[in-house]
Amino acid sequence: MRHQANWSGLGCTVQGVKSPWKLVGISSWLLVTAGITCAAIASRSVGKSTWWLGPESNPTFPLLWVLPFLMPVVSIVAIIRLPRIAGYVGIGCSLVLAGVAIGDISGTPGIAIIEGIVAVSALFISIATFAGRSNG
Repeated sequence: MRHQANWSGLGCTVQGVKSPWKLVGISSWLLVTAGITCAAIASRSVGKSTWWLGPESNPTFPLLWVLPFLMPVVSIVAIIRLPRIAGYVGIGCSLVLAGVAIGDISGTPGIAIIEGIVAVSALFISIATFAGRSNG
């Protein structure tokens, strides 16, 4: 007899996205957040800030700082609360992250590559979310 994992303690249900997939999706989007954080820290370290951070002497509007970090939060909330459309929300969020990367191509191309890789990874996470959907 195989041991079945009990995911009910994580607040996961079997509607929409299956429980283990919710855990994988949430963990993956947390890693996307870590990637965006690394890109922001790297841009400050080399002295070439991204368009959404701005230079340290004249930073951009604080709501722009939140923009890239808001996308993983929106995706995680969709995975938890709206599992049937979580894949679509994730694709939209990954496209916003790609837009952030495109905005950095001219000013900080190295950081734009990092952001682009994170955006493509987020797109793959979103596509994988469809594999975890239940048929019921």
